[in-house]
This record gives sequence, C-alpha cells and structure tokens, in this order.
Amino acid sequence: MHAFPPSPVDPTELLERWLPEAFARAELPDDVRQSAVRLGVQLEGQGGGEWVLQIEGGALRVLPESRAETAFTFVQSVDDWRGALWEGRGGAIGQAAAGLFRPGSEAGASGGAARVGAAPSPAALEQMRALDGLVRIVVHGGEGGDFAVSFKLGPGAIPPKPSATLSVSHADAEAMQQGQLDPLAAFMAGRIRVEGDMTLVMQMQAIQMQAAMQAKKSS
Repeated sequence: MHAFPPSPVDPTELLERWLPEAFARAELPDDVRQSAVRLGVQLEGQGGGEWVLQIEGGALRVLPESRAETAFTFVQSVDDWRGALWEGRGGAIGQAAAGLFRPGSEAGASGGAARVGAAPSPAALEQMRALDGLVRIVVHGGEGGDFAVSFKLGPGAIPPKPSATLSVSHADAEAMQQGQLDPLAAFMAGRIRVEGDMTLVMQMQAIQMQAAMQAKKSS
C-alpha cells in the first residue's frame, strides 16, 4: 500500500493527490474495484470543502465539486477528520470513519461497511438515495474530547441540524468492536443513545444489513 503521510496534511493534498494513487495501489475487494459509485465528502472548517469520490473502471477520481447529487455524503469537521487519521481520536468509530480515506486498511475494507461509523458498501449506496436526512454519531469520553462524524443520506443540501444523533462512550465503542458488547444489548440498555428520527437510523441500518447478507450469499 502507498505509504500514508506520517504527519497531517491538508484535505486537498490528501484527497486530490494522495488518495487516488493509494487507491490504485491498494488490495481491495472486487465489489469495490468493479463498482461505479459516487460518494460525497464535506469537511467543515479551515482547509475544508466539498468533493466527490468517483469510482469507475477500477480507478478513483476525486473531484473538487458539489456533492449535492450523491446518494451518501461523509460530513465532518476538519479537526475531527484530522484527529481520526493522525491522532487516533474517536476510537473504533473514528478508525472506521477514517477507513474511507485509507484504502486497503482493515477499517476501510468492505467487510467493515456495516459497522458504526463506516461508509456503506457499494451495494447499499444507491438504496441510500431514497432516504433523506443527516445522521450524526458522537463518541464521548475519549482522549482529546468528544469526536463526531455525520452521514447525509440521499441527495440535497446538508441540513443545519442532524435528523438523528447517536451517542456512545469511547469505552463502549471499543467493546463493541472487540466483540465484548453486543450493539443491540447496548442500545436496549441505553448505552447507545438515539435522539431524533429513529426511523431514519433503522432504515439506514436495514439497507446496510441487507447488502451485507447479499454479499455473503454471493461470495
């Protein structure tokens, strides 16, 4: 795999210069290589902007243009984006979210697509187009303070406020990743708190689970 920058670089350099080359060199599942998908990225704050990640013909192009027509958009502050990539912030959820920007890493593999914080698999992406809302995930209690990442489901403008917010402690996120805590049990016990549109969250998870089951059957 093309060496990841050892120290923080600005989003433009990582997305437009490093990422396409890293994608070309990485060992990736066939479903990713053979997909024709467009993902949106919006990073907020100094050095941020909008991009479209377009996978087609086995290659990745990163286009500095509006993400408004994409079915799924990764939304995050530049500080939290940089913190997950270079400082380990956000724990397991931060690692899953950072996987989108580190092709070939364990966190970025399609097998982790159904995990909290990870981008959906290519099979789930177009189904997301039928949804409309912003899901925000907040990890609290970790080193460096709270960490957040959001996903815009469906095309259109980014809402000023999230439609739904999921909150989980850093310790519980780590326990779920290690298989020591069942996500459903954590939810029923109130250890994963959901505020806002619960239906949207359930629809997003149902699409991801269905796509994961179909991928397992075809493998």
